[in-house]
Amino acid sequence: MADDVKKRVLWLHTQPEHYHNCMMDALEEAGQRAGDMEYIAAFSQAGSRGEAGGALSTEVPVPQVAQTVFLRMKEGRRGGGAKPGFWGGIHDNWREDLYPLKYDIVIVAGYGSRTFREVIADCHKRGIPVAMFSDSNMKSQLGGGFKEWAKRTLKRQMLKKIIAQTDVMLTANRLGVEYWKFYGAAAEKVVVCPYYADYRRVETASRTNREEVLTKLGLRKEDRLILSAARLVPAKGLDLMIRAFLASGLGAKGYRYVIAGVGPLEEELKALCGKGEGGELGKTILFAGFRQPSEVLALMHHADVFVLPSVYEPHGIVVQESLAAGTPVIASDVAGAAYDLVEPGINGEIFRSGDWQNLQKKLEAVLADAAKLASMREASREKFEAWHAEFSPITVVERVMRELLGKSWKTQERCR
Repeated sequence: MADDVKKRVLWLHTQPEHYHNCMMDALEEAGQRAGDMEYIAAFSQAGSRGEAGGALSTEVPVPQVAQTVFLRMKEGRRGGGAKPGFWGGIHDNWREDLYPLKYDIVIVAGYGSRTFREVIADCHKRGIPVAMFSDSNMKSQLGGGFKEWAKRTLKRQMLKKIIAQTDVMLTANRLGVEYWKFYGAAAEKVVVCPYYADYRRVETASRTNREEVLTKLGLRKEDRLILSAARLVPAKGLDLMIRAFLASGLGAKGYRYVIAGVGPLEEELKALCGKGEGGELGKTILFAGFRQPSEVLALMHHADVFVLPSVYEPHGIVVQESLAAGTPVIASDVAGAAYDLVEPGINGEIFRSGDWQNLQKKLEAVLADAAKLASMREASREKFEAWHAEFSPITVVERVMRELLGKSWKTQERCR
């Protein structure tokens, strides 16, 4: 850049979580290597749980390289309590917290809180480039009936202003591109920028010992592994996969279905597996509970197939992680990452969301031919590498930030 002063990129997110923290550190390292960019992670709340749905990850609890700040919260406001609401003015003093950072450009993670929308409007008013990251997915906007139509109409009016105030819409997948185009964003304003995962950890996971990894779950080295890693909540559709696994009879063929995650549906899902002498709980279906990200990656690498049976899934970062680990994926057709990365019959399958019988059919087809499964494993890694080379968020964010700064640096008002 022409200016020899480092440009400061502020990324305003909701709360610390593993994927975002790793990304902020990777971006800061990239900026340090280039010598002209700095990245700052700002959070609207401290958070009380990790991405596993109740248990806090101890791996990278906050960004370790990038500067980190937390907005001060004011409780007792409308929409208040301990979390920012859509209308609540919980961060009335956010300018006092952020302006001293002297940022040159801002990325805001969505529009779901009043504070985030205020930051977007403020940047627009002051001539500071602003990008908005979201994982919104067109598949969630297709419901029929008057009520759904009315929601979309009102949403279109609300988003019109936000789109006008935002320079770039960073969206996690191609279904996100369709989402923003549907709500009025110009195609050239929307850029695919998926969630980040630390793929160095995937490489580490690929060097783990299969027997040691499976033994920790009480499994044998020769057991065939089907894995799901998700919060135990309705949106993840794990009941569909349990039904499909039980109906397929794969347990009798040496397959074990492992579910890594915690959540409010745990007892209900366990009951569906069947307890006691005639049930499959603890025999062919195992609940592994909360696992640190590195443990999940190791399980992904050693699994025969990874299944994401969600009925609602804006993106699904586990899809890209699994393919990076060389493991085929079976995912529902609402998952944005699957839309971009899973090629049916090549590196996995896509089934109709909510249809466990269709999932059963896809599952049996993938596992029926050992030679085909082996080719899928090879194709999984190849697909990921080609996709990652083009869409790594580190590459995309760096490019977009430099383009925005190059276009507007001479006229923008630097935050003071």
